Amino acid sequence: MTDHNPSQAGSGPLLEAFQEIGRSLEIGRTADTILAGLRHVLPGCDRATLCAVDLSGKTVLCRRLRGRDTGSADSSASSVADLAPGGITRRVLDSGRPELLDVTANDAASEPELSAGSRAAVATPLLGAGGRRVGALLAESADPDAFSERDRAVLASYAAGAAPALERILFYEKAVEGRELVSEMEVAGKVLQDLLPHECPVLEGMEVAAAYEPCSQVGGDYYDLIPLGEDRWGFAMADVAGKGIPAALLVAALHASVFSLAKSSLTLRVIVGRTNQLLYESVGETRYATFFFGLLDVPLRRLIHINAGHPPPILVRASGDVEMIHASGLPLGLFPAPRYFEEVIQLDEGDLLTFYTDGITESADRHGDLFGRDRLAEVLRRERDLGTPAAEVCDNVLKAVRRFRKGAPDDDQTVVVIKA
Repeated sequence: MTDHNPSQAGSGPLLEAFQEIGRSLEIGRTADTILAGLRHVLPGCDRATLCAVDLSGKTVLCRRLRGRDTGSADSSASSVADLAPGGITRRVLDSGRPELLDVTANDAASEPELSAGSRAAVATPLLGAGGRRVGALLAESADPDAFSERDRAVLASYAAGAAPALERILFYEKAVEGRELVSEMEVAGKVLQDLLPHECPVLEGMEVAAAYEPCSQVGGDYYDLIPLGEDRWGFAMADVAGKGIPAALLVAALHASVFSLAKSSLTLRVIVGRTNQLLYESVGETRYATFFFGLLDVPLRRLIHINAGHPPPILVRASGDVEMIHASGLPLGLFPAPRYFEEVIQLDEGDLLTFYTDGITESADRHGDLFGRDRLAEVLRRERDLGTPAAEVCDNVLKAVRRFRKGAPDDDQTVVVIKA
């Protein structure tokens, strides 16, 4: 079987699947949606199973689709106390790594989870915040050559996009079923924080760091760094209008869609255009998001990007000059098909590039004055001149805003720094 690329399977159906995954707080419906999307990721799959594991490690749901053209209506669900010991699903949950299995080279009796007639299988864990195992995906086929090593990597990428939605539901159900006093805002805050990267990548010749300070009334800040291979990274930052569970759900859908699109080797304009389509068709004109998306080429120190209404990144050159990278396009979700244009930021040694959400610049003191971009630029220029490491730059920005505000933030505050 030839290696499979998700984009070759039709990014439209896959994008629709990712859009649906983040919309429900019902675990069965979400499991069905994840399994339905799997058919577009692995066309050679005859049967697929999803098992969800709650925060205590107990298996709370197993869902199965049978047949390549099976829809969610034909799925079956069961709650089980434990997975079969030694089975492939248990193994990937224990190891945290995907596994490719040639059943013809094994005793079928040793794989009790597999269906009769299966001759190939591939499985991967669904990993939540901090690598927490929240479930596993298993694909089977009667064709012994149905899956390749590439399919194992593709399945793992799909699982990475789907896992946050499943983890959000498990957390929410635990709060409800346990009658814990968890407010809507606390649930939304947990969702959003779990979607953010827990550490920034180490890039040759660059420092990357981020800091996030949530407010008591949860907003919709989101950023992500997506590895694309060959020292290239996708960088996304967004601020969804609104607060609470609706904003959290929209951020989850945005996160999954951007991850999927970025991994599909599409152009920037297609990625941003389809993300705009997601928001416009999902929520109409009642919600929108400012959005920045770029492709960072590490060896060339070059960031090709589109700014869709997001606050302008601030570039402090080694010379001390300050550049504002203003938006070239409209925020996402306002119009069905706006035009977006690519621009390029070329970094040189000693340059400091900073991204932020409006919770930073629109933070107000007791007189109603805003922190603003000029104050932020001054902080960044001083930190660049001092040679401050990127992580400390992020912390010092938040400290400066805190001193100015002298009170609790009324919006989430996010800052990401790239130092050449």
